[in-house]
Amino acid sequence: MGSTLILICSENGSLGLPEIDVGLLGGCKHAQRLFPHSTLRMMALTGYRVPAAELYRLGIVLKVTTQGELLSEALAIASNIASKSPLSIQLTKQTMNAIEDMSLRDGYRYEQDMTATIAKTADAKEAQRAFLEKREPKFVGH
Repeated sequence: MGSTLILICSENGSLGLPEIDVGLLGGCKHAQRLFPHSTLRMMALTGYRVPAAELYRLGIVLKVTTQGELLSEALAIASNIASKSPLSIQLTKQTMNAIEDMSLRDGYRYEQDMTATIAKTADAKEAQRAFLEKREPKFVGH
């Protein structure tokens, strides 16, 4: 997908491929990464929208909330991510995107190379010190 997705939705949310309803097609390649074969075909050929409970059951969304809790849940996840080393977040996203279509062996090697790169940063050293000292790290972004 080329981006970092952590999907949550409200109980009245759904995902679909409505293009068929207006004489078009599209979105199947990206949706293939999320949906089982038969579900994707049903969506693409009929315009079926997968409801929130089914999205959760299939593991497509991390969590289903009420409409009123959706924004606060999303902001809590974003806040958690923002509390981490900015450099580590950037390199982790880059690595996840790069290895997505690699073989297991090539992906593992790439990830290990990136781990070695991250380990040399000031943020990594700070995170390790903070862990040992049982305190919150203070990241500097390098």
